[in-house]
Amino acid sequence: IAAGAADEDCLTPGINPPGCDNDQKLDTSAGAAYVFVRNGGTWTQQAFIKSSNPHRQDWFGVRLNISGDGNTLAVGAQNEDSAAKGINGNQADTSAPEAGAVYHFTRSGTTWTQQAYVKASNTAAGDEFGSSIALSRDGRIMVVGARGEDSGAKGVNGNQADKTVRGAGAAYVFVR
Repeated sequence: IAAGAADEDCLTPGINPPGCDNDQKLDTSAGAAYVFVRNGGTWTQQAFIKSSNPHRQDWFGVRLNISGDGNTLAVGAQNEDSAAKGINGNQADTSAPEAGAVYHFTRSGTTWTQQAYVKASNTAAGDEFGSSIALSRDGRIMVVGARGEDSGAKGVNGNQADKTVRGAGAAYVFVR
């Protein structure tokens, strides 16, 4: 099972990062995700996950989804600010406020690893990419919502440059 904590305050990136104890009161809302596993009747925490580029008010973990087989985790940060486009773009460019991002993780045994940093193909400020996320049972297909995307395009693969309907929203499908 996975749980998001969008108001978590640690600004250290990575999986099980050092220095992110419960005593930090930074009021950053950078966010985090927790993965728990059950062995018999006992639940234990398997991973504490931070984004690879945590910033104030990103809300990493505000939406997340774990695949049915429990080996793939997608975590949204709808207020992430990078202007990157597509897969594994430049996370340091923070010129697109609240554009949003999704972080894709996989598990091998008990170890979680970030596989991808995912952005819309037409990233823009205010899109809130990652405001909804769905994964297929095996984690190979991911659908990501961007509730603030402004295209007036209709149907599948419409004109992404069309910015005529403010906040119309869009869905993006990714296959690995």
